[in-house]
Amino acid sequence: MNNLRISLVVIFVVFFNMQFSNAQQKDSLMYQAYLLSSESLWESALNQYSSDFWSIDKAVAYYGLLNNTMIHSNEDKFDEYVEQALDYLETMEEKGLHTAEAIAMRSSIYGFIMAYYPWKGMYYGPKSSNAIEKALKTNTESSIVNMVLGISLFYTPESFGGNKQAAVEAFQKSVDLYEIQGYNGWLYLNTLANLGKAHQAVGQNQEAINVYEKALAVEPNFRWVSSKLLPDARRSK
Repeated sequence: MNNLRISLVVIFVVFFNMQFSNAQQKDSLMYQAYLLSSESLWESALNQYSSDFWSIDKAVAYYGLLNNTMIHSNEDKFDEYVEQALDYLETMEEKGLHTAEAIAMRSSIYGFIMAYYPWKGMYYGPKSSNAIEKALKTNTESSIVNMVLGISLFYTPESFGGNKQAAVEAFQKSVDLYEIQGYNGWLYLNTLANLGKAHQAVGQNQEAINVYEKALAVEPNFRWVSSKLLPDARRSK
């Protein structure tokens, strides 16, 4: 009997370690895709998951891929994946899987749509606002929800409810929550970069520099920060 128990424990530990290792590898691929701003790596990260696999990781892979198209203004690639991503997030919401995060990422993707197609703003603007409000009501302590809130507050014109100081606070809360979770993946780096930008936007250049230096301490190869954001902040002092 004892031998059976030991065998079951060993099987469980091996299975858990395999699952943990697989999760790390998938997150590592997204991390490299983000650092290198690589379309092909983002697609590889997404393709790691089967069509019927429902998880926050696959949702984040969709989000990262669409976010990457914004960097390169790749409208064709965005159009290829946007409906898939929205359908996936809506299904996650229906299944009750990471509901707040799914709604928040949907809100952000509506913002991407408006960036590509400004004439759709009258339709997607309210949908984006309603979605982030719903996400906050669902879970105010989600790092992803607060990250998306910060993005919404930062990029929305003040006349339509944008507020860059409030964006600073949302990004900072997201960073704090990621750190409590012990997470330092690509979403954490992205939030640090946006926190720095928000500090700069309200004239807090030293705070921005501190955040950028923190990001580089976490990831020295974070070129968006080292080559662009940090030098700009130092010149603005």
